[in-house]
Amino acid sequence: MPSLTRRVFLTGSSTALLAAGGCSVLNAPSTPAHWVTVYLGDREEVHEVSIAVQNGSGTTLFEKEYRLSDDNEADEDAPFPKSTDPEAVVVTVDGTRFERQWPGFERPELPCDSPNSAGIEVWIENGADGAPTVRMKADCQHVTMN
Repeated sequence: MPSLTRRVFLTGSSTALLAAGGCSVLNAPSTPAHWVTVYLGDREEVHEVSIAVQNGSGTTLFEKEYRLSDDNEADEDAPFPKSTDPEAVVVTVDGTRFERQWPGFERPELPCDSPNSAGIEVWIENGADGAPTVRMKADCQHVTMN
C-alpha cells in the first residue's frame, strides 16, 4: 500500500503539472488568420462539398472536404494564415464546380478593423430546380491560428 507522503506528492505534482500546462496553452503565441465557415442551407439535404482558396498564382492556401447533412450542418471558422493573399474560392458540391473571387475591399464590411481578419461564410443550398447552389458572404472576425 502506498504511503500517505507518496500520495500527497503525486497529487501535488499532478496538480502543478496541469496548472503549468494550462498556463503555457493560454500564453502560447497565436497569429491572425483568414477563415472559412460552411453552412448547409437546406437541412434535409446531404452534400459532398470541397472548398479551396487559392492565391493569384493558383497556389492552394486552404482546402477542406465536408459531408454536410442534418447531423453535420456547419463547420465554423476553419482558419488559414492571414499572411497569404487569397484571390479565388473554388467550391465543389456533389461534383458541380463553382468559382468565386475572394471578397475584396469593394464590400462594405471590408477591410476589417484590427484585430479582426477577413473571412467568408459559404452556404450550400438548392435552387428551385433542385440543383446545388452556393451563396457566399464576406465578414470580419477575430480568428487565430496557434
